[in-house]
Amino acid sequence: MNAQLQLPIRGWSRAEESSKHGSGGRTIPRIGLVLSSGGARGLAHAGVIQVLEEEGIPIAAVAGCSMGAYVGSLWTSGLNGAQLEERAREIKDRATLKSLMDFIIPPSQGLIRGEKLRRHLERDLGSKTFAELEKPLIVIATDLDRLTPHVFDSGIVSHAVHASSAIPAVCAPVTLDGRRYTDGGASEPLPVTLLKKRIPLDRVIAVNVMPTPDDFEANSDRTFMSGDKPAFQVFSRMFRSFWQKVNLLAYGNVLDTFRRALMAAQLHLIAKEEAAADVVIHPRFAASTWHDFENFGQYLQAGRDAASDALPAIRALLQTETNLNQETISHELSPQNSRLGLHAA
Repeated sequence: MNAQLQLPIRGWSRAEESSKHGSGGRTIPRIGLVLSSGGARGLAHAGVIQVLEEEGIPIAAVAGCSMGAYVGSLWTSGLNGAQLEERAREIKDRATLKSLMDFIIPPSQGLIRGEKLRRHLERDLGSKTFAELEKPLIVIATDLDRLTPHVFDSGIVSHAVHASSAIPAVCAPVTLDGRRYTDGGASEPLPVTLLKKRIPLDRVIAVNVMPTPDDFEANSDRTFMSGDKPAFQVFSRMFRSFWQKVNLLAYGNVLDTFRRALMAAQLHLIAKEEAAADVVIHPRFAASTWHDFENFGQYLQAGRDAASDALPAIRALLQTETNLNQETISHELSPQNSRLGLHAA
């Protein structure tokens, strides 16, 4: 059973920041950044942030869900893109990842508690509250009692991120102030609308690292199914048969089936939220799994590549007068090329 954590009542003030001005006294639009859920794919958020920093793109506020909340909380606390990459490089292999797991026996609430992960996050955040962050941040979790998204914008940041990152059936629910929470991706994997409702903004950039249906099918975990030699093929089939029986996360097993069913609902939610954003950045990965943290390099680079290709659309936001909001600029990086289109908001 998780120890109950209490959230402080007071938090960051919602008073709007004073306007910033560009050359000639032109008001610079207030731009929000939304970071989606996505497990290890969320490391691409750090790559996107690096490009935004290098290009001097001003971000007024951040919303994050699950891994997006993790990255967003570190960034708004003061870490820069290079430091985010350093944190990603710490998970250099599966053994390091397993050292952060506190297994529950028997696994009645989940496979792990997630307390080690929270303490890992607290190395940088400590007991910092939302009011102490350098930029406004909202963190989305799913309220298991009300079955609705819950927005955290006050209290201790690490507690909120812990709740937002509690993967259903893998991590035990997190109890805060008497309520139970699980991964925000279950109810709001790309919280564009929630950010726009909470904080006065002119434009929103959304970073969606979730796989498409085609990606999900192509990247199904079919480990040990290849090999040219007949002897290897026989061994592969024997090992896979054993692995299927002992690993609940293996392809076709109960947690994999649960994850796929959840993903089907998430993809519909994401499509609606992307339509509410002004720029959508969608990094692409050749192959990926949600727990593939040791391959941080490919995710960071994918984020950088997608953000770089989106720069024309992002720069267009900065040239737009803040009182002209008739059009939405949507950008998505495809595996072969990028495309930029305008459509009515």
